[in-house]
Amino acid sequence: MHTYLIEDMVKKLRPVLNDKAKALKILNRYWSNKMALVWDSADVHQAANEIEVALTEKEARQVLQALHLQYNPQLGLRWEDLTAHITENVLGRKLTRSEVAKFVKQDLLTVHK
Repeated sequence: MHTYLIEDMVKKLRPVLNDKAKALKILNRYWSNKMALVWDSADVHQAANEIEVALTEKEARQVLQALHLQYNPQLGLRWEDLTAHITENVLGRKLTRSEVAKFVKQDLLTVHK
C-alpha cells in the first residue's frame, strides 16, 4: 500500500484518533503483507474522456461499483474494462471539440455536472 493512501486513511480517521504517528505505524504494519490496487473516480473520468465521453461523478462511482462487483482476481481489472463498461452501458455525454482539445493538449478532464 502506498504511503500516501495510508496517510489519506489516517486523515479520514483523524477525528477519532489521538496519535497520528501511531495510527500511521499501525496501518503500515497492517498493510505490510497485503496488496491493494486502488482505482478512483478520477481514473474513470480519464478513461471516459479518452473515448470522448464526459461522465457525472455519480456515473463514475457507478462504474467503479459495477466493476468491483464483476471483479475476477484471475483476470484483474484493465483500463479497457473501464472504457468497455462506459461504452456498453451508453453512459455520459459526448465531449465537445473544445473539451477534446483541452484533454488532448492540456490533459484537463471534463466531468459532466
